[in-house]
Amino acid sequence: MGRAMLIICTGMLVILGIIGISTADQGKSLTQKAVKYANETTAQNAAHTAIQIAMQKVNEDDSWATTYDKSNTWTQTIDEATVELYVETNSDYSTNGYWEEDSLRITSKATYADGYESEVVSVYLKEPFSNLVPKFKGALSLALMKEEIKSLSIGGSSIINGNPPSGSGCSNMPGIAAMDESYADELEASGTVPDWSENKGVTGDPQLKYDSDLKYSPVDEMIARLKKSGNSKTISGQYSGSLGTQENPGVFFVEDYVKLTGKQDAGYGILVIRGDGGMGYEGELDLKGNFEFNGLVVFENAELFDGKGTPTINGSVLVGKRPQEESSTYENSIDIDISGNISIQYNCIAEKYAKMAAADAVKQNKYTRVVTYE
Repeated sequence: MGRAMLIICTGMLVILGIIGISTADQGKSLTQKAVKYANETTAQNAAHTAIQIAMQKVNEDDSWATTYDKSNTWTQTIDEATVELYVETNSDYSTNGYWEEDSLRITSKATYADGYESEVVSVYLKEPFSNLVPKFKGALSLALMKEEIKSLSIGGSSIINGNPPSGSGCSNMPGIAAMDESYADELEASGTVPDWSENKGVTGDPQLKYDSDLKYSPVDEMIARLKKSGNSKTISGQYSGSLGTQENPGVFFVEDYVKLTGKQDAGYGILVIRGDGGMGYEGELDLKGNFEFNGLVVFENAELFDGKGTPTINGSVLVGKRPQEESSTYENSIDIDISGNISIQYNCIAEKYAKMAAADAVKQNKYTRVVTYE
């Protein structure tokens, strides 16, 4: 009996020893796995953090994105991990293929604790890029009530076309969008507007559309913010300087007489012609030669120009009036005279130039992440 008990006890000790060794091995294995997971997570987090830092720098300065490519990586130490990051850009507006316009593909590779690596790739799209800019409603939008419009005439060889250029990918829009249907019959009966069905200078789908959603209130808010930003340019006198480029559209204000000589390169962005609602119409734009502007042109409390030469607006023209600050009545009504050889051609691509210009002016966060993979 004693010998049997001794054998049983010895066996139990051996079994317990084996279990103890197995438990210790499992604990060691779990500890190793936890350390590996923690190190891999640290490397992964460092790679993600580097991308976030990079995007902050890009939003502060667009040129940062073109500084660091595969041949010149941005190297940082983040949480004791070494991170190498580079940016691939695509801003070809006509031949992008898979990539959307002005996208960034950022690759961030982090190394931590002697060999733990993580590579993160994020794709960002530059928003076109500002919700300040109202959606284009047509080639010409009249954000006016009947009390605010004196006359509307379209003559000469002028063209207002809401059908976009072939191959643009844009949908057809009205030639003229108007917010107030009540003044149309009155104006048409007085002979101050053309017979829409007969007017060959106005084309679109349809020629004329009444749009109850068309308002001027978001536009005057946009103009106030753009002016306050300090990143717009006020032009005056005889002007032949830049009015923005395809890569860097701008915001331009006309608040006095301006004569554009037609010697400029094509302009891009937002052009605002302003008048003082209580002082009369101070903003006046004199277009000569083959002037071209791509984007949004706003006439705020200002007489709509007649085009001499062959000026072209690709995008949209919007006419509106700020309410009087001290009175609900309108002391001045606006003459809208579209004559000469001016061409107003709707184009949704130009809407992007306007939005880019607004985004740059107010320094909004310009890029949105569309995908991230590891």
